[in-house]
Amino acid sequence: MKKRTSMAAGLGLVLAIAGMMAVPAMAEELTPVTIYGVSDPQISAQQIIAKEKGFFEEQGLDVTNVLIESSGDLPSYIASGEAPVSCESTYTCTEMAAADVPMKMLTSTTDIGGTQGVVAGPDFEVTSAKDLEGCTMGMMNGSGVYIAVRNMAEQMGIDWSKINVVYLSPSEQIAALANGSIDIMACWEPHISTAVEQGGKLLFTGSKSYLPDYEGDVDWLKFYSTLQVTKDFYDNNYDTCVKLVKAFVEATDYINENMEECAGIIAEQINNDKDNVYDIMQKNKYVTLFDNDFAKASQTMAEYMNEMGNIDSVPDFDSYGDPAVLKEVLPEAATYEPGTIAELEAGDGEADTEAATESATEETTEAATEAVSE
Repeated sequence: MKKRTSMAAGLGLVLAIAGMMAVPAMAEELTPVTIYGVSDPQISAQQIIAKEKGFFEEQGLDVTNVLIESSGDLPSYIASGEAPVSCESTYTCTEMAAADVPMKMLTSTTDIGGTQGVVAGPDFEVTSAKDLEGCTMGMMNGSGVYIAVRNMAEQMGIDWSKINVVYLSPSEQIAALANGSIDIMACWEPHISTAVEQGGKLLFTGSKSYLPDYEGDVDWLKFYSTLQVTKDFYDNNYDTCVKLVKAFVEATDYINENMEECAGIIAEQINNDKDNVYDIMQKNKYVTLFDNDFAKASQTMAEYMNEMGNIDSVPDFDSYGDPAVLKEVLPEAATYEPGTIAELEAGDGEADTEAATESATEETTEAATEAVSE
């Protein structure tokens, strides 16, 4: 009996030691990944939540998040090879591709069009969109919100070329708006809210208009934050790319279902006020997708960047936009088919022509009816 007991005790000791040894072994099985992002809930929400909620670890990833203060600094980290995995926007990925830094944009993370907008100064009265002709607008050179300004102008029938643009940083815009040096500013959160708190009036965002002559939902800007990797990382770590996207999809769902909680987690990580973060997050649409709208919005941004002189040429979208990983993870969200970007753009043109034709036909019919009535 004693012999059996001793054997059992010995076996237990061996198993205990084996179990202790297994702990570091299991830890070693996690694949280390460093993700660069920005201290901004519009850009890095998913990477923060996926880390804090254990979604990366569930996928076998040991992720280190590096959050920088300015998104403008990220391209240098990517180009140097220091940031093979990053969260930023279609703007950054396009900039890298145009500079011959091979990239792969894996998925959108956030539609941030609702946080890009235009604010009028305290003493600048706007009774209709037409009042914006001849005004002076502050914005950063190459800022995507200018697309919203042009789309607003086209829809509202004003000459956007009559808006005088002055290139200023966000803080300079806020100061200039307050002292009357500029009439309106085109910027993004949290700078928009700061300007409003100081007496400014929000005129419109990429997704909503507050103009006196047109209030309601609009589609003036689709601008996406993204998860992207260098092509070298993609080619050599495809399985890791799949795991990253799986974790981002889970984080996106969690954010949409628990936004207030996530705002608190993110606020702590980026040293910001929870209420401010929550307010910004509510204006965003957290989406992991790679559909036609995402592809067209990315192409529109690239063409705008080229027009503004931020890039020398428009890179081939399919060289850096790749839905393959998301299609493997979430097929229903990855509906863009590579090689169709030109068709999609042509389709938009045809749609505009059809809409114009229908409008003209309706006007002609109405005029004819009135003439008969008279």
